[in-house]
Amino acid sequence: MIEKCVLDGLKGRNLVLFVADKGELAREDVPFPIVYTGIGKMRMYGALESWYAGPGKDSDAVVLNVGSAGSARFPIGEMLDCRSFINGGSELIYDRIDLPGKGCSVFSGDYFMSTQTFSPEQVKSLSGQYDLFDMEAYAAACFCRSHRLDFRCFKAVSDNLDGSIKDWRKILGDIREKFTALLSSL
Repeated sequence: MIEKCVLDGLKGRNLVLFVADKGELAREDVPFPIVYTGIGKMRMYGALESWYAGPGKDSDAVVLNVGSAGSARFPIGEMLDCRSFINGGSELIYDRIDLPGKGCSVFSGDYFMSTQTFSPEQVKSLSGQYDLFDMEAYAAACFCRSHRLDFRCFKAVSDNLDGSIKDWRKILGDIREKFTALLSSL
């Protein structure tokens, strides 16, 4: 859940949204600039580098990563404030970045986390340790830490790690509506 005090802290701030897939949020839906990054940590980091080096960069901007994530703990559609970011490759942990405050943990891997890409035992073990699974949040947190930028991350659950994400585009449409309503209130 994204608490009201978190949203109130973003009101009136200069937000720049970093979104992996256009299905998660559209430019015309919100009054903030959106940078589409593509899926994966390297694409996210590269998009942040390009933005940071470009003329559109604002030194007081808040980088907000918005997108979908898998979870075995939360229902599909749940919107969450993320505060811990883990860089993972398969089941290995290479680094962890923690922001102040209460929020969810996100394991950013190199592959889509499900029982179709990992063994059921690996999925069970990792989902017992982390709240959410994506492929971009850690890269955004790492870049912002390195460049001393204010960073926030909101994720919506798109699947429950069981390999049954048949209707991903439809689910993204539902997530897009929720993010649009949430961000339009800022």
